[in-house]
Amino acid sequence: MRKLTLHTISYTDEGKRIVYDYSADTHIQKYFEHNKPLYSKYGVDVSSIPNSIAVIPFLSNMMPIAWYAGFTVEVEEVDEDFYNALLLVQKEFQKRDSLQAIEGGLKAKKLVKNKISGNKSSMLFSGGVDAYATYIRVFEQKPDLVTIHGADIAIEDHSQWEDFTNFIETEKLLEKNNQEYIETNLREFYTYQVELLLKDIGWWGKVQHGLALIGALAPLSFVYDYRAIYIASSYTDHIDIDWGSTPEIDEKITWAGGVKVYHDGYELKRQDKVDLIAQFASYTDNKFKLRVCYSELRTEFNCSNCEKCFRTILGLILNGKNPNDYGFNVDETVYDKFYEVLKIGSASKGVKYFWWELMEKAKKTNEFYVFKNKEEETSQIDKIRAGKIDQLLEQKLNNPNKGKQRIKFIVRNKFPWLREIYRKLRY
Repeated sequence: MRKLTLHTISYTDEGKRIVYDYSADTHIQKYFEHNKPLYSKYGVDVSSIPNSIAVIPFLSNMMPIAWYAGFTVEVEEVDEDFYNALLLVQKEFQKRDSLQAIEGGLKAKKLVKNKISGNKSSMLFSGGVDAYATYIRVFEQKPDLVTIHGADIAIEDHSQWEDFTNFIETEKLLEKNNQEYIETNLREFYTYQVELLLKDIGWWGKVQHGLALIGALAPLSFVYDYRAIYIASSYTDHIDIDWGSTPEIDEKITWAGGVKVYHDGYELKRQDKVDLIAQFASYTDNKFKLRVCYSELRTEFNCSNCEKCFRTILGLILNGKNPNDYGFNVDETVYDKFYEVLKIGSASKGVKYFWWELMEKAKKTNEFYVFKNKEEETSQIDKIRAGKIDQLLEQKLNNPNKGKQRIKFIVRNKFPWLREIYRKLRY
């Protein structure tokens, strides 16, 4: 059996950085970046935690690769509850068409019983619609807000990370919450070969991110006695797609005698969340920025010109809110820009569903935010009500260029210098 072995866990940077020393057999080395071993760095000294807890961020990232690639991961010790949780998560992935039989698994020489006796709450916080909806729902608990550098923002992108942390630390609404940051190269320690384990690429979204993000909090949970961890839902039970963060996956994850993970907001559609945010803003007389965009072309808080920005902007408009009060920069020409961007971009089942929600919201909404001319903008809303965007995305879904995205992905990663040329041309 092919295997990956974790040799030691050590600490640098005054105990804040967990360093994992591991090696892989020849046949599976292709999946890992030899010059970028996985690490996790925290804002506080975590060196006093047990190794059986410190290993959790490592296993949270390695085990899905092991399941799909068919190799064994060997470690000295691991928290017993987490070991059993991985078995349950593994079974959830086995229900998918993309993973039927699992050859790989975890071998630990020792299972350790740990205990966290506190009752503090924490939540993964990105500043987007999903995160703010969950924040509002657990507002009274005053959860610690944990943001991970390396998830949505690349580690080397210091400018965007600085903008993001300034946003969190200066937003008045968040001033009573303790804020914690984790830096981890959880999207850089593996090669593009991991993406090819899936028929359709998208490893981070479809497989990795739920377990990886939650597992990253394990060392902090031991330092701060977190008993509850909230992660905001991306989708609802109304849409059936493979996704790496679901209630069935996330809420099976536990460690240290009963840390509870809550996959929050799964019963809410995305537009329900925008509605909740708008209602909360009105009720509390607050205006706060939504951080929904991580476009490399972004020069302001959000780029205000990508698909994700546009669907959030429209959701706010349909709630009678001026998007410019929530971190966007748009005017009445935004409606025409919707179609320009959607015609150029790719379509997916998830994207189509989000825009269908907006169409349904428009049908039920008589009042909306008007930038300049109510008659002209009503005409634009009527087009959305009639399903113009929905029809556009349906056409794109029904006429896919099969295999094109996968081929483009392979070419970009085999010849990275082409990607750099492309990025320079875009700029």
